Amino acid sequence: MSKLPYRNCWSHRPAGNIMRIDDTIYLDYQAATPIDPRVLAGMTDAFRRNFANPHATDHFLGRLANDAIEHAAIAIANCVGAFAEDIVFTSGATEANALALTSARSECGFDRHPTIVTCGGDHKSVIDQAHHFGLNVRTIELDSNGAPDIDHASQIIDGETALVSVIGVNNENGAITDLASIGAICAETGTLFHADLSQSLSSVPIDIEAANLSYATLSSQKAYGPKGIGALVVDPKARARLSPLLVGGGQQDGLRGGTMPTELCVGFGIACDLIREERKTESSRLAILRDRLVNGIEAAGWGKLLGDRSNRHPGNALIELFKMSAFDLLSRAQPKIAASTRSSCSSSDEDYSHVLRAMGLGRERAERCVRFSLGRFSDEKQIDEVLATLDGISHDIAERD
Repeated sequence: MSKLPYRNCWSHRPAGNIMRIDDTIYLDYQAATPIDPRVLAGMTDAFRRNFANPHATDHFLGRLANDAIEHAAIAIANCVGAFAEDIVFTSGATEANALALTSARSECGFDRHPTIVTCGGDHKSVIDQAHHFGLNVRTIELDSNGAPDIDHASQIIDGETALVSVIGVNNENGAITDLASIGAICAETGTLFHADLSQSLSSVPIDIEAANLSYATLSSQKAYGPKGIGALVVDPKARARLSPLLVGGGQQDGLRGGTMPTELCVGFGIACDLIREERKTESSRLAILRDRLVNGIEAAGWGKLLGDRSNRHPGNALIELFKMSAFDLLSRAQPKIAASTRSSCSSSDEDYSHVLRAMGLGRERAERCVRFSLGRFSDEKQIDEVLATLDGISHDIAERD
């Protein structure tokens, strides 16, 4: 194997307060958010001060690290209307989703095949894990905007359902799920209710109690915090239904074994503090920027927004292109624009997006869909540069044809 030439992958060039890597405009925030500099500063301090094992509480430094984790749990809980003792830290959203799904098996016994209800737009980490656990899966259809259809949900959720698991905000089309209505159905049937709120945390108000959620998945890497840390928020009444995926050491009341990564927890906590303070104004700002991008694309006749502008993630613009595939567009736009043809968690699959299929799109239309997702460091200048780049690509294609 030949040795690859060294390239400094860690440098970045700031443009004002906008982080840009090699002049690429980042519009893939729903795949991963850059870490906020304020989060990084707090984590750097934690790396210096909180290096001790947080479970070594016989001495001061261990207690100091443990206190840092407790403060992080408080910040995360405050961001979603929960309590610190409800927080179970995980390695990320995939693990948190899997932990939530263990409740379905323990509810009906490990020797049976309990039924869970998911939705057509659920993340693969829920759908694939459900099949891996041997669960019987019913699927809520999506409405015209790509959100779970509440009428259909009421028809398939019943007293035999062990768990309902839905995505709070879809990671591809940005549609916001009516959690309160599904939660009310689950309350009537006595069914456990889980929602993956990874995409919701940074931009959509969350009230876990009002939604009647038994479990809620959170992800730091979608909230301007560090990768490698997430959480499952657990209603105390539903805690006993969970079965640990990792054992040994008894950490986190036996629900998740392993020494807790203090510095990552601290970063997640700071990220949630910032979100709680800034979410409302930031969501309004993002919606304006998103509309600027969509208006420019639609006015030029390059494509159209899929779904309504209301009741969707304020930074999501899922565009169906008219004259080229999404892959062709992004190939031509490199390295200027970083966007996605589909969920980054399934972009290497040979088949086309299960979300777009559930929305009724065939392969040909799905392959013309590109997701632009805006975030905290997006601004008008970037949007105008993107539109100018798309205009250049359009002219190149017109001259070629």
